[in-house]
Amino acid sequence: MQRRKYLNYIAYPVTGANRHRGFALVVVIVVLLLVSFLASQLILQVRTEHQIAFNVKNRSKSHFLSEAGLNVALFRLMDSPEDVVLGDDTFLHGYSYTNYLNTGKFSYYVTNESGKIDLNKAPRRLLELFLEYQGLEVEQIETIIDSLLDWQDADDLHRLNGAELETYQELADPYIPKNGSLDDPGDFFLIHGTSVLVGKFDPDEVFTIHNSSGKINFNSLTPAMLDFLVEGDFDRKQAYKEAQQLYITLNQAMARQILGDERYDEIKDFLSFSPNTAQSNQYYSIAAYGQAGVKPPENEDEEPPTVPGVKINVLIRLESSIRYQLLSWKEKYA
Repeated sequence: MQRRKYLNYIAYPVTGANRHRGFALVVVIVVLLLVSFLASQLILQVRTEHQIAFNVKNRSKSHFLSEAGLNVALFRLMDSPEDVVLGDDTFLHGYSYTNYLNTGKFSYYVTNESGKIDLNKAPRRLLELFLEYQGLEVEQIETIIDSLLDWQDADDLHRLNGAELETYQELADPYIPKNGSLDDPGDFFLIHGTSVLVGKFDPDEVFTIHNSSGKINFNSLTPAMLDFLVEGDFDRKQAYKEAQQLYITLNQAMARQILGDERYDEIKDFLSFSPNTAQSNQYYSIAAYGQAGVKPPENEDEEPPTVPGVKINVLIRLESSIRYQLLSWKEKYA
């Protein structure tokens, strides 16, 4: 009995294999986790690179679609052939045209620079009206206009609400004001006080430096300028487009009817009604927008898909019906 009891307490020796069996299992689990992690990272990298390649491909397609719109616009501006009209009776300035190809969609419009606000020639009151339409307060408007005039003059004496060299030197990224005429519409956002307007409008669709008359040609309005003149009224914008299609060249009486008496009386001193010919103004702007992968809607009420594309803005000087000079090219992906 005593021996049997003793045997119950005999401890069996642990061999080397048994000692390392648990450790080996831990190593295998760690290796499997590491391999799984590396595999997941590889899959993620492949997917990311695939998406990047897809985006680059679409961006390239959008770029070429935008260039297609640009070339069609140039072709129609210079020659206006009937076989390019694609369902429209006439080629209207400021009116957006859209076409679809197998690879996507492109849209474009052409305007004469006489339909924009000249930053170097515009009357002060016209600038005030535009800035009021953007929702700025009186103090903000005075700051922008005085700063614009200070930017243009040659001295270092700032106006009451203006800005000269010291104001721009105190910025986080300082720069030197030109003390001369603006060379590009985009320079508007370099002016002191204009930061509140960034993103509200495209300066190339509103401003120019090639409209020496200082007035806005009612017959060549960009969508942004039409929006400003009619104060965003959709029905008045439609009336303007319908009048364009009927008469092409609009006069003062038509402008009064479209804008309404009150708005017309407020803006009439800053309007002109020249036909859209190179004899009136040789400078034209073209805006073209290409979107890859966009197909025609199945019905008219269907909303177009919101996809990014490439927008090109160019400025040309039309020298003849077969010759033009390219003055600027701006391209952005948006």
